[in-house]
Amino acid sequence: MGTPGVPGPLAAKIQALFARQLRPVSDHQHARDVAATGNPHAPRRRTEYSHSAVARAIGSTDTYVTQLRSGQRDNPNLKLIQKLADFFGVDVTYLVKDAIPVGDLPLYVRQPSVQERVNNLFDKVRPNGPAAPPYTDDAVAAAIGVDVAQLRRVRDGSEDDPGLKLLQALAEHFGVPAAYLTDTDAKLIASVSEQLDLLADLMPMAARQLGDTSSLSVLAAVLRHVRERDAEHEV
Repeated sequence: MGTPGVPGPLAAKIQALFARQLRPVSDHQHARDVAATGNPHAPRRRTEYSHSAVARAIGSTDTYVTQLRSGQRDNPNLKLIQKLADFFGVDVTYLVKDAIPVGDLPLYVRQPSVQERVNNLFDKVRPNGPAAPPYTDDAVAAAIGVDVAQLRRVRDGSEDDPGLKLLQALAEHFGVPAAYLTDTDAKLIASVSEQLDLLADLMPMAARQLGDTSSLSVLAAVLRHVRERDAEHEV
């Protein structure tokens, strides 16, 4: 039993899911963002899921989802909890075990596939700042010395075993630890993914405030150093 008036562990974890497991904005909203920033290559912004979207997905109501998130209701059935975990892409253990701290969420997020991680790098790491277009398949293939058709197969998921050397070369090109693409360590993958999200969020803000792409390159270098330091700590 929780303290009256204080949300219990389930509510706190549901709140963490809403705050962390964000969705890409719609095509319409992205077009409005592009128009507002004047940057046709801006990464697609992410935002919280609405209560109604979650309710539809798990077969519940807006009111019940709101009550779960606020702690007004704290005893959902296991089928609904499983649907909630599936929707947000986490292991159901995170929600059902009170002993698991809220902050351990990254350890219970389902790992993205190699394909998803590679595409995340293309999306989040831009060659010349936020106003620049993303890397093309041809440019990256030429830079790392592989056939562009093979790289495209990795990106579309038809290549299920890219090989260690290709993944290591991709990681080096994008400035992330090789283990981000070659390992299955959930903590490391989550850490690098968070830093890539931070990079994508900070670069446009820095561009607006600084108006100087040289400053953006410094920011990118600092974040790259942090990623490398975290990878060393995992060894």
